[in-house]
Amino acid sequence: MTVLLSPEQTVHTGKLRVRRGQPVCVPYRIRFLGPADLPALEAFRGYIFGQLPDIDAYFPETPEFAGLHLGERGVTLGLETEGRLIGCAILGLPLPGMPAFVDDLPGARPAVTATAHMASCMVHPDFRGNGLQRLLVTLRTLHALGAGRPHLFSRVALSNPRSLSNLLSGGFLVRRVLVMHASGRLRYLLHRDLGAAPPAWVPGSERVFAVPELEEQKAVIEAGWIGRSVELDGPVPLVTYARPVEAVPAVPQDAVMETTP
Repeated sequence: MTVLLSPEQTVHTGKLRVRRGQPVCVPYRIRFLGPADLPALEAFRGYIFGQLPDIDAYFPETPEFAGLHLGERGVTLGLETEGRLIGCAILGLPLPGMPAFVDDLPGARPAVTATAHMASCMVHPDFRGNGLQRLLVTLRTLHALGAGRPHLFSRVALSNPRSLSNLLSGGFLVRRVLVMHASGRLRYLLHRDLGAAPPAWVPGSERVFAVPELEEQKAVIEAGWIGRSVELDGPVPLVTYARPVEAVPAVPQDAVMETTP
């Protein structure tokens, strides 16, 4: 269902407290972007792509990608200050028959119409450190709920641990390590089910791997572990996996009787 959203409506306002690492107090607003904003959106995205030290972290989609998410395929939030765009975030709302992130989810899968994609999020480097990416995750989460899509998905490059941290802090979990067939790039598949309680973890089941340890991560995921947090303080980002309580196999009754004195 397409919902008409006026780009004149402000979704959120606040104050930016950091610019290039220095304290400031600059007002900003967030609103839904419309077709008239497409040139500015494409220019901003092009600028961000040009700033990336490693294009693997984020690579340009098809030219029509942004325009597709100004209508029935999703929504795009724009973050503005001083009369210019300094951030954007796309929430994809996949339709039946279209390729969707849920296709790669291990185990039982919800219907595609119950899912939403945290498809893209960019913040101008001058204004990083204001918690804007986490704010944009929260706003898109609320919009997905309003659209009746409680299953949230994202794909994050293994070379982008900061975004991984922001999404895991927002309740997402690592469910797979993907090799994108067209590009060969590596991505974490993240999932958050807003209709279920957060998982409880088996005590002592934690396993910690450096991000480059791909085969080790794939092995524990295949065995039922789920990635729940990432540590960024060391020389290499470390991802912690744990086994959810519900994944523990039940002890057969015969085995229980055999161990009873």
